[in-house]
Amino acid sequence: MPDLSLGDLVKETQDTFEVNTDVYTNPAVFESEMRNIFESGWVFVAHESQVPEPGDYKTTSIGTQPVVVSRHEDGQIYVLLNRCRHRGTVVCRAEVGHSNYFRCPYHNWGYANDGTLVGMAMSHGWKEDFDKSAWGLKRVPRVGIYRGLIFADLAEDGPTLEEHLGPVRPYIDAWFDRSPEGSITVIPTAHKYPYPGNWKWQAENGHDGYHGNYVHESWQRVLERAGEAPVRDIRKFRADGCTRGFVNGHGLLERPGGLNPAASWTGRMMVKFPEYERALREKFDEEYIEFVSARRNIFIFPNLYLFDTQLRVINPIAVDSTEVYLYVYALDGVPEALNEGRYRAHERFYGPSGFGAPDDVEIFVSNQSGVRARGVEWALMSRGLHRETTNDKGEVVGHSTDETPVRSLYRQWKRCMA
Repeated sequence: MPDLSLGDLVKETQDTFEVNTDVYTNPAVFESEMRNIFESGWVFVAHESQVPEPGDYKTTSIGTQPVVVSRHEDGQIYVLLNRCRHRGTVVCRAEVGHSNYFRCPYHNWGYANDGTLVGMAMSHGWKEDFDKSAWGLKRVPRVGIYRGLIFADLAEDGPTLEEHLGPVRPYIDAWFDRSPEGSITVIPTAHKYPYPGNWKWQAENGHDGYHGNYVHESWQRVLERAGEAPVRDIRKFRADGCTRGFVNGHGLLERPGGLNPAASWTGRMMVKFPEYERALREKFDEEYIEFVSARRNIFIFPNLYLFDTQLRVINPIAVDSTEVYLYVYALDGVPEALNEGRYRAHERFYGPSGFGAPDDVEIFVSNQSGVRARGVEWALMSRGLHRETTNDKGEVVGHSTDETPVRSLYRQWKRCMA
């Protein structure tokens, strides 16, 4: 690593914004990220619909630390370190499931799904007054839920979840309110793709409006050949809208909405499904429906994207290894045919044989290969810096192709790492 502190790996002037490429390649930087970002603040772990009943569980990671998200008989959700208190073995090996307890496969210690130690094999080998209450699975100190999104924080104290989400909350609300019931249901099972590259390639990519005309050019030409839309119209649409950057590292890419069925998904669905229109209008006024109708890719720092059809979760494995989980979801309270159309659209672009996600993954691999060229130390992220503005809500707003949300991500990265 160059002779720089971790905070110095991001530098900003009035005219330039640069990130040192050690943030993608240096194992020591990665380990510091795990401590200072993933283990020191709010991280997304699950959606409530993935653990709806007592006994339901889901395994995931907070940074590189394995955890179990579990709903107990008391109805509460617990996030538990997935490690037996005896010899450290993982106690839950399935990604999702239902069980009244977790049993260590090594020496048969058993835990209730709130983490309480309830049994030890051959217990005569332990003193009669052994205090089992002190040896349950370790609970993550803080768990918070916002609109069904479950976050966990390994730190004992710090900002509340609401403070962490801050000004991005109205956009999260609008994302959920595309459902007349204001809620979603995750559809099992996840679509997962690993790639041999740094986790921040995916974090940067989801709200990047600059790459689409080039990385996804073949997709645009397929749509033109199929008679769905000329390439020029697709590129005009991609130029509309804006990017937004927020405090705490959040950001989004926004495309215009409205109720015109010729130009808006919401408008088309309201015409195609009159019952959907009635349900929205019974709950919201027209101004708010128009706000809801905008298409947004919302990044919640450090590991969650809210997309039109999916929750996208980033799991860092190593400095050059990442897993990404795509959880397709249903909008609650809408016609089934409306959701079916969303599922098919997801498969066509984001699925394993889709036209979009495989392109992006290939770019992540190319990025990781390219930054090994050590003769160049800095990556430039200044696009639109000279023209972005800050509105009265404190949002930094840029053109749809500007790197505004990426800069918000790295400003928060610098705050955490410094």
